[in-house]
Amino acid sequence: MKRIIYIFLIFLLGTTGYAETVQDKLMNLGIAIPQNKVEAIDFELEDLNGETRSLSSYRGKVVFLNFWATWCGPCRIEMPSMQRVYNELKDEGFEIVAVDLREDKKKVKKFIKKYELTFPVLLDKTGKVGGIYGARAIPTTYIIDRDGFIIGRTIGAREWDTQEIITVFREILENGVEYELASMATKAVADTTGEVKEIMIETFTWGFDISPPNVTIRKGDKVRLTVRGKDGTHGFTIPEYNIHARPLKKGDEEVFEFVVNSSGKIKFECNVFCGRGHKKMKGYLKVAN
Repeated sequence: MKRIIYIFLIFLLGTTGYAETVQDKLMNLGIAIPQNKVEAIDFELEDLNGETRSLSSYRGKVVFLNFWATWCGPCRIEMPSMQRVYNELKDEGFEIVAVDLREDKKKVKKFIKKYELTFPVLLDKTGKVGGIYGARAIPTTYIIDRDGFIIGRTIGAREWDTQEIITVFREILENGVEYELASMATKAVADTTGEVKEIMIETFTWGFDISPPNVTIRKGDKVRLTVRGKDGTHGFTIPEYNIHARPLKKGDEEVFEFVVNSSGKIKFECNVFCGRGHKKMKGYLKVAN
């Protein structure tokens, strides 16, 4: 089964002649932005009081949409900083919507009480909404503007209450997002990039294959990377470019695009899950000087 995910830009903008946009600042923080204007998909879920809430009911606010679970260590690490951001910005039109994946209400309530969290928590009992949003690794967080459009996504825990992040959030709250300017800046960067390189990495239980085997990649090239599972179940990540493939079974594919922003090596990891347990393999794509 082939699945094309949303393409997110994660490289740092160079000198383009345009003023730095909100999207530029998000990228500088390591938060990926959509290449095109993408509306957040609406959904309805039950909260901890048994009431049904929809994502669209928060329209008019900047929404921090976070997918998490009580068993997730990185989620527990970042939750206190999320609460501090919420305390500081909630009266300015900032809302956190934390969607718990596949857990019962009693367990989640106990967790919320222990960590003294006061932002809205919704229960995705089947994991369907998390699947729609590609939350196969958690925590996964989306930043959504007041009009319901996605302006950023990141995977993994972080301290959300740094002054740099709060400043960007306040700019979004006060000024919104200029999509036309952002797309102009994105186009300017795209116009300066090099060749498009088609690369496939096939993962299997005892290793991986890269084709073409001797591909030459240079800084500025645009890479279109296809990751395909050959057997078993495999995870695949390129941390530097915030690429995280869902668990790939035999025949599954995911396609990613990114622009190479440095020379040296693009390191990747394959995580293999099989009857013998968990195995991690590392590799790299060489970037010519």
